[in-house]
Amino acid sequence: MQLHFDEAFEILGKTIPFILLRLLVYGVVLTGTLLWFGGIFLLFQSWPLPGPSWLAWVFGGVIFATVIKTLRNYVLYLLKAAHIAAITRILLVGDLPTGMEQLRYGKDLVLQRFGQVSILFLVDQLVNAVLKAFNRSIFSFIGFIPGVRLLRGFAQSVLDYSAGYVDEAILSYSIVHPELNPWRSARDGLILYVQSWKTILASGLVLALISYALVAVVAAPGILLTYAAGGPIRGIGFAISMALALFVKFALMDPFALTSVIVTYHRAIEGQTVNEEWDRRLEALTGKFRQIKDNATAWDPPKPAPAPVRIP
Repeated sequence: MQLHFDEAFEILGKTIPFILLRLLVYGVVLTGTLLWFGGIFLLFQSWPLPGPSWLAWVFGGVIFATVIKTLRNYVLYLLKAAHIAAITRILLVGDLPTGMEQLRYGKDLVLQRFGQVSILFLVDQLVNAVLKAFNRSIFSFIGFIPGVRLLRGFAQSVLDYSAGYVDEAILSYSIVHPELNPWRSARDGLILYVQSWKTILASGLVLALISYALVAVVAAPGILLTYAAGGPIRGIGFAISMALALFVKFALMDPFALTSVIVTYHRAIEGQTVNEEWDRRLEALTGKFRQIKDNATAWDPPKPAPAPVRIP
């Protein structure tokens, strides 16, 4: 199994502006999260409104989840998609605009391809659902192996997590093929994935395990120190330690995993053509794949806002 870590490092090093912007965005999110829940903790101590004080956590949690969902679905997702576009350009052509122009280039390319962020997000949601359905079906092939069923819960969570990397590789495939509408390229990209799933998923699994291990290693010292201190600081220390570990994962590990799986995906499908038999199998496996095909047939391209950007 070839993981292409060296090529991924090289490509990632050419997209430093995206890494810096991710650090800035996640740094702001981390700071805002700590301040928000710190404020809720203080409010919890002296609840001024009618009703039990735990309502402070309920209301605060709902508001926080709504803000984070909006941020993730639009701002963070567009940033990630623009980064995928830049990675794809380097993978195919070897060059990219320098400095902050990379950010504009990636955003314009994504919006030209999909028209709207909402369409991009919807394509990703359906692709991710198909990937999870297919990955779950893998257990029907390996369920006879001793111990597999006992570890199924953990293994399934790792498979689902790695699917998040694979759907980004399929987005990259869509950018490579502007002659296909986004839904048709998603359909073809999914079929090409299942034709090479062992190689691509193995890469995603290794990276998912590394991500879990990284979170544990970064969080462990702070958790152990605050646990030894005891008292009310124990819970606060645990929360801060986990927040910092997740910050490192989201801001630094995820871009590398993203790049590595994209490279592995494109290398694995080189020279392959879409096998229509897998079209029928995926449609029988999940109705989400049928939705992708129906959307491909009914596609009515929106008018592109940015100037045309093409990958030679």
